Amino acid sequence: MDSTKTTPADPNGMVTRPPLPPDQISPKSVVLQLFKLKDVVKRNWKLLLILTAIGGSIGFIYDFTHEKKPIYNSSITFNLGGGSSGGGFGDLGALAGAFGLSQGASDANIFTGDNFLIYAKSRPVVEKTLMQYDTINGKIYLLANYYIKYSGIRDEEWEEIDTLRAFTFPRAKKPSEYTKTEQDVMSQIYTRISTEMSVTQPERKSSFMEMSCGMQDEMLTATFLTSHLKTIEEDYRKKETKKTREMYDLLNSRADSLLGVLSGTENKLARYMDQNQQMVVAQGRITENKLTRNSTFLTTLYYQALQSADNMRLSLIREAPLFTIIEPVSFPLYRQVKTPIGMRIGIALGVILSLIVVFMRETYRSIMREE
Repeated sequence: MDSTKTTPADPNGMVTRPPLPPDQISPKSVVLQLFKLKDVVKRNWKLLLILTAIGGSIGFIYDFTHEKKPIYNSSITFNLGGGSSGGGFGDLGALAGAFGLSQGASDANIFTGDNFLIYAKSRPVVEKTLMQYDTINGKIYLLANYYIKYSGIRDEEWEEIDTLRAFTFPRAKKPSEYTKTEQDVMSQIYTRISTEMSVTQPERKSSFMEMSCGMQDEMLTATFLTSHLKTIEEDYRKKETKKTREMYDLLNSRADSLLGVLSGTENKLARYMDQNQQMVVAQGRITENKLTRNSTFLTTLYYQALQSADNMRLSLIREAPLFTIIEPVSFPLYRQVKTPIGMRIGIALGVILSLIVVFMRETYRSIMREE
């Protein structure tokens, strides 16, 4: 018996091909499906067009009512140079030893490396910047009030809070003087600013720092950058020279005390000499010599204190940090306009929704036809 399979033939003697497996698609079926799809589009093109237009219209309305204001970006590149603290701390150490104080272990410097990057964005430093007055467009503003007015925080975050929309700081204050409302306002302002500014080190091997900022007002961006850098410099100077300044104040206080005692001793000596001009008794001469010796000794101590205070003043100058601006803020600032995407999303959602509706409609049509 022959085991080979023969190709079936129709009654007319024509050879017919076996049907294709389910996992294969013939070109003929593809063409037929395209024709069916064309018919579906012809029957539902109005529905596709209407739903897509509705989605695009909704997206356009959203873009129009939620128009994003442009962002003005700028940056300042500066070099953070520490003061020459060797001589200053040498004088400070000698004076501390003279007063019986030991220098102890050195503390970690908050103005080096990544510590400075965190410090420059910290809330206390930002608040000091905001609580400063500056002249903007010919008018004097408290920077915090100018930020509230022109940063967009009123329209974007306080849109439904009438009490905050009308809020302004009456004057520059310290954090300890804030009311509860002012604390809440400052907290929200700082949260927003922390997302608008950054402090980076462009090159790890370089000592240059870059402070960048992007806000909705050009003058606000420029003023905040320059004012914040000044605040950092002043705060840096106070913290870096704190010990030397305390010693300088102590020496000035000591010199003033010595001057008071010296003046009293000299007055006593002058009165004694006026009252005893003809004194020949040895006991009287001893008293006069004692007052003279005390006056001379106090004079020496007084001038030594003045000299030490002058040395401390020079140490303050040597230890003061030097901020060198490499690249300042330059106008006009880079204007970044955010492209609206509401209309695009609306059209895409309209197309997807229309395809779903057409699919359900055609499925229902085919079911009804079979019945």
